[in-house]
Amino acid sequence: MADDFSKLWIQQSINRNAIRRASEAIQSTGRALPCRVTAVSGSIVTVEFEVDSTPWTLPPVTIPKAESTWMRMPTQVGDTGMTLPADVYLGGVSGLGGGTASMAQVANLSALVFVPISIKSSPPTDQNAAQISGPNGVILETTTGTASSMVLNSSGIVLTFGTTTVTINSSGVSIAGAGGTPLGIVQGNCVCAFTGQPHAMVSATVKGTI
Repeated sequence: MADDFSKLWIQQSINRNAIRRASEAIQSTGRALPCRVTAVSGSIVTVEFEVDSTPWTLPPVTIPKAESTWMRMPTQVGDTGMTLPADVYLGGVSGLGGGTASMAQVANLSALVFVPISIKSSPPTDQNAAQISGPNGVILETTTGTASSMVLNSSGIVLTFGTTTVTINSSGVSIAGAGGTPLGIVQGNCVCAFTGQPHAMVSATVKGTI
């Protein structure tokens, strides 16, 4: 009885074929692999895989970043992360193609997005605070209604609301388009409304520029 299995060659063939087909199906699914950014073009990045794929050579791929239109990351060349696979074609929603995705399966490196991964050598400034940073600073802005924005970079801070702009930099603080001279200022370059001389006393009628 022990030798019967070896005599039934069709059973061995079916088993090997099943294993092969299963392996092929697994290989055709999307790949979640570590990678490093090698080029950035707007919201699209090119990545190279940080994995020993011997005997295969994995090509670099150009894919979208996993981010919202409303929250942008200043992704830089050299940033590390991983690819996140989708089950179907993404070109119709990423702008890297057109049309509408079908349920047809795509090649295993064709429907990926880039997801950044934190690095041990770059901890947050404050573990208990939200932190936003970038090589050129930070931009916060509205997209509808009255224009409102804050730009923070190495040159200073600029706050804008409508036609009024407050600038804070190494020269001090200045206000533009405020619709008149600020009132109630009692520090800095303060001028008495009556004498035109420096005014060091608290007064609701003190006028001046900051």
